[in-house]
Amino acid sequence: KRGAACGFCTPGMILTTKALLEKNPTPTLPEIKEALGGNICRCGIYEHIVESVQLASEKIAGGV
Repeated sequence: KRGAACGFCTPGMILTTKALLEKNPTPTLPEIKEALGGNICRCGIYEHIVESVQLASEKIAGGV
């Protein structure tokens, strides 16, 4: 799955995710949703974006 489509929200989502994962490398699903809550995605693929953040968190935790 992909975490971006049109690119409208990509900069905000990336910066928000970076800040979240620096502060908390293993966030819970509610923590991810809360952190990303201020970003608007025109494509409506929030689920894919959240899944991408979860995957990034797993890779960080696994040392990948």
